[in-house]
Amino acid sequence: MKVHKHLPKAIYKWKINDKYQGGVPDAFYAGPNNHCFIEYKYSDSLPAKDTSLIPVGLTEQQRLWLLKAQKNKILCYWVFGSELGVYMSQDFDKTTITKLEYDQNNISFKEYINELIEICLGQVH
Repeated sequence: MKVHKHLPKAIYKWKINDKYQGGVPDAFYAGPNNHCFIEYKYSDSLPAKDTSLIPVGLTEQQRLWLLKAQKNKILCYWVFGSELGVYMSQDFDKTTITKLEYDQNNISFKEYINELIEICLGQVH
């Protein structure tokens, strides 16, 4: 699902496509309450076993960019999505998550949109 079209107009949305600077996150969102950068990852299929490892998929450049932003007090996340839901994290050192961890911590797409609205606008929808 396309995130940007589900966000209210009050949120500034920027789909970043920077071919000159490696590691830059996929998107930037801003509103009167706050702003954040998001690196998106997606998988069409996930393993069946709870103990199976799902690669987060951050490149080293992405990880370093996000860590530097976080160190500078800039709100940023990596977001891993599948048909089962959305997993949102600020742990940029994490390279894998277990299927069980994903299942226990993922939220619906609608809940994810509400998280972004709360971050940027300071209100829950």
